Amino acid sequence: MWAGQEPRREMMEEHIEDYNYEPFADTEEYRKVNGDMTRSWIQIMVERGVESLDRFLDIATGAGTMAQLFFEMLPANLKESAVFCLDQSAGALKLAKSRLEKEIDKLTLINSSIQELDLPPKSLDVAIWGNGIHYLNEEEQLKSLEAIKKALKPGGWFFFNTSFYDGARPEETIPFYRTQVRNAVQFLRKQGVKRVKIEGKAEAAKFHPRSYYEELVGKVGFDLVDAQEFAADLTKEAWEYISSFQQYAAGALHGYPDEAVSDAMKNAVEPAILLHGEVNEDGDHFVTRKWLSISARRA
Repeated sequence: MWAGQEPRREMMEEHIEDYNYEPFADTEEYRKVNGDMTRSWIQIMVERGVESLDRFLDIATGAGTMAQLFFEMLPANLKESAVFCLDQSAGALKLAKSRLEKEIDKLTLINSSIQELDLPPKSLDVAIWGNGIHYLNEEEQLKSLEAIKKALKPGGWFFFNTSFYDGARPEETIPFYRTQVRNAVQFLRKQGVKRVKIEGKAEAAKFHPRSYYEELVGKVGFDLVDAQEFAADLTKEAWEYISSFQQYAAGALHGYPDEAVSDAMKNAVEPAILLHGEVNEDGDHFVTRKWLSISARRA
């Protein structure tokens, strides 16, 4: 049992906050691409001789999708692991608990950000961080990775992914994004919503090259084991879910009021994907998005 664990769980119950559930995490496309990455992570561990797990940590757990995928794909001999779900949203943790507690016996919820949590040294076998590292600036990322490395046992594993990097948007898909943003801006103007000039970009709008994330793990002393790219063909419904996500919409429409951007981006999906998307065998339009998957190990 981690020191301070129970008080943090009580804090979660006392400070319930709104959680904007992201339904994209339940779409077939999201689960498939993240499932493929999760499967590759587990394969890497097994091929390198991992035969048991005591604890694994899911960072920025949200609705618990990544923790669920990871646990479901573990070989039988690794399913005795205790699972720790970390999120700064109490509402997210309540949702994750409702989804995970029936299939994970040793489940613990921790209400904190990764930057603020002081993890017990050498207490984790694995830490996973799905679809969230791009929301932090470099200083916050380094601080977070330092905390993760400190908490991992020697030989412990750290896996993360991101779909916000230079390469996430194949060149042929760029017209889709440009048209969507242009249509969203027109939508806002018709609503009388004006842009306020803000210096700099939102972190999620900074598309770092693949090498940035490969070098990031090395800066804090991890050994880079693997870096792969995975592609997902996202249909109109998936893009509408993504575009409704406030952090995504705010990054695309930087400077516009947060309360207005989600609807604008969602409404701009259909005309953009009909114009620029490809068509699959079911007749659905889609635009391909790529994810970068990083596997690292503590020496």
